[in-house]
Amino acid sequence: MLSLGYPLENEIEINGNIYPVDMSYDNIIRLFDLLEDKDIDSLSKVFIGMTMLLDCNVLEEDESCDEETLISAFLTIRTEFIIEESNVEEPKDLKGNPLPQPKSKETYSLKHDADYIYASFIQAYGIDLIEVRGELDWRKFNALLQGLPSDTKFKEVVEIRQRPFEKGKGTQDSNRSLAKLKNTYALPGQNVEVGE
Repeated sequence: MLSLGYPLENEIEINGNIYPVDMSYDNIIRLFDLLEDKDIDSLSKVFIGMTMLLDCNVLEEDESCDEETLISAFLTIRTEFIIEESNVEEPKDLKGNPLPQPKSKETYSLKHDADYIYASFIQAYGIDLIEVRGELDWRKFNALLQGLPSDTKFKEVVEIRQRPFEKGKGTQDSNRSLAKLKNTYALPGQNVEVGE
């Protein structure tokens, strides 16, 4: 999480050794790609991910670092540096069972919306994301991404994906136009029909 009052944490301690963590936005995006790869088993993802994050092979450098320690360190980096955990508790019924939640549709993809994100960063901030690879911290990138103005292409596309269909008489033509727009900007696997 980004803090304006404190420096960004970019180190982790494993078995008494301090390792710098590569938190550059492009490295974290490659980490997300790794984690989504269905052809790589979970334990291998941890080993590869830690090599990417720490820019070294911890197991070779620290012989006392076993699988459990490495998995714990990976989860620590993920929760403390990369993914902000929500403080909102999921709703529960009177017996304490989780209530069903509506399916949330993905509104953007770092991979599939890369062109829109790139163009929007140049438009809004004058930042060429290609030129700042390896330099721009993931937490800064994420804050800038969330704060993009509504007149950027990325925000326009996300707004189209989230825009609800109109209800009532005489809305069929505008809903057809919206469905066409939604399908133009749909993420892979998302097909929209009028009234969804």
